[in-house]
This record gives sequence, structure tokens and C-alpha cells, in this order.
Amino acid sequence: MQILSPIPQALSGQAAALWRGHFGAAGWPRRISAAHGLVAVDGRGRVAGVMGLRRAEGGFAQGLPPLPGWLFHPAPATRDLVIDGLAVADPRQGTGGALIAAACAIAARSGHPGLRAEVRARNAGALRFYAAMGFTQIGQGRYGLPWWGQVHLLRLPAPDRS
Repeated sequence: MQILSPIPQALSGQAAALWRGHFGAAGWPRRISAAHGLVAVDGRGRVAGVMGLRRAEGGFAQGLPPLPGWLFHPAPATRDLVIDGLAVADPRQGTGGALIAAACAIAARSGHPGLRAEVRARNAGALRFYAAMGFTQIGQGRYGLPWWGQVHLLRLPAPDRS
């Protein structure tokens, strides 16, 4: 498996489709920011996983969702590199872990103190995955859209670069 970032143009359609299949709605997002993402490519050149990243200057999903912006309640600001969704084609193949490791390296290289994930409380599978990757809960609240319910804020320190 190969992890690429930014996402190559030739793979952006596959990456967007996989991400949209897990997190999107009604054709949203219309496009993705290749510079704010990582893609895992299998031995046959297919997208096995995709991870969006969000920084202060923007995130992975581009174009406004089909909802009024005032509905969205952002999580508290952070210096961490925020995971803007992680989706894999075939779970339990190591793809998610490889994407987390690559994102940790990006965070360390770019001066972010760690990674943050914002996971819906009812997404037990994702909470177990992030716990297995070493993330710890640093807070929770009603972030995102009102119908998402409680969201857990999870954090993984970036590796020390010294």
C-alpha cells in the first residue's frame, strides 16, 4: 500500500467518491482539496482509503453543503491538525492505521502538536478504532450539525521530531 499526499489528480475522483460515500450527502462535497488530503492506494492502483485534513486555512471538502451555514456549530479551535473524515474501502486491512501514521508525520513536519478527530458519540466503531490508534478523549459537546448529537474530541500527540 502506498500513501500519497497531496492526492494526485488522477485519483481525486475515486477519493472524493469514497469520502462522499461515508460523509457526504446530496452530491456534497462537489469537489475536494487534494492538498488537504491523503489517499491510500492498493497494489492495483485503486483508492483503498482517504483522509481529509483541516487546518486554519481550510479543509478537504470544498463547496458549501446544501444547508444554511448557521446550522453548523464548530468545535473549539485547536493548533492540532484535524482529521476531516477518514474512509476506507475494506475495513480491518490496516489502511486506516497507515493513514493515521502518515497524518502524524505530516503534523510533526508542519509544526502541529498532534492530530485531532471529531467523532460522533454514536459511532462506536470509529471510537474503538481511534482508541486502538492511541487517541484519548479531550472533550465532548454538540458540534457540527444539530442532529449529529454529542461529538467526542479525540487527540493523538504528534511524534517528537528531535
